[in-house]
Amino acid sequence: MTEAFGARAWRTLRTVGTLCYYLGIVPMYRIPTLLPFVFATPFTILFILYVNGNAAAFHYGVAGAITMSVSQQGLFLGADLTNYKIEHKFQSMVVASPVTPVVYMFAVALSELAFAAPAVAILLAVVAWTSAGIGAAGILQVLAVVVMTWVTTSSIGFFLSTYLLNTRTAFLTVSFISILLSILPPVFYPITVIPDQFRWLAELVPTTHSSILVQNAVGLQVASYEVLTSWVALPAFTIAFLLIALFKAKWREN
Repeated sequence: MTEAFGARAWRTLRTVGTLCYYLGIVPMYRIPTLLPFVFATPFTILFILYVNGNAAAFHYGVAGAITMSVSQQGLFLGADLTNYKIEHKFQSMVVASPVTPVVYMFAVALSELAFAAPAVAILLAVVAWTSAGIGAAGILQVLAVVVMTWVTTSSIGFFLSTYLLNTRTAFLTVSFISILLSILPPVFYPITVIPDQFRWLAELVPTTHSSILVQNAVGLQVASYEVLTSWVALPAFTIAFLLIALFKAKWREN
C-alpha cells in the first residue's frame, strides 16, 4: 500500500512539474516579452506613488504591488484555461486522462505563479532594502500571504474558466474582476481611508486582507484588530474559494 501511494504521489508530482514547465517556464524563456505584462500595472502604480507620494505612500504601494502581482496572475489563470479549453481542446484531453481537476488546476496555477515570481522577488528585495524593521519573520509572513492569495485567486480563475464560453469573454471578465480585486479595494492604500460605514464592503474582498497583512509585515501602521481579522479572513477565503473550485466547477462538458 505504501509503495502504491508513493507511486501515485510521484506520478502526481511529475504531472504538476511537467505542466508547469511547458506552460510556464518554457514560454518565459522563449517569449521573454511576456514578462513585462506581469510587471506593467503594479509597477506603474508603484512608480506613480513613488513620484507623487511620500515614504508611507510608497510602502503602501509596495504592499499593493505584491498583492496585485500575485492576484492578477491567479485570476488570469481563468483566461488561459479558457483558451486551452476552447482553442486547443486541451481540457478534453486532460478529462480523458487520469489527471484530476485539482492536479490540473494547481499545475497550471504554478505555471502562472512562475510568471509572477520575478516581480514578487524584486518587490521583496525592495521591501528588504527599504524596510529597516523587517526580518526573516516578516518575509515569511509575506510569503504565506502570497501563497494564500495565489490559491484564492487561482481558484476563482479555475472556477470561471469552466463556465466561460469564449476567450474574448474570458479576458474581459478576468480583467474586470482583477480591477475589482486589486484597484478599488484598499490594496494600494490604507483601509482607514474608507469611511467606517463602508469599511465592511472592503473586508468582503480577499485581497483587502492580503494587503493588510503585507502592510503589517513591512512595518506600516495597521490596527492590531485589523491584522487579527485578516489572519482569520484570508485563510477562510482561501478554503472557501478552493472548495468552490473543486466541487462547483464544471469539469466535464455536457
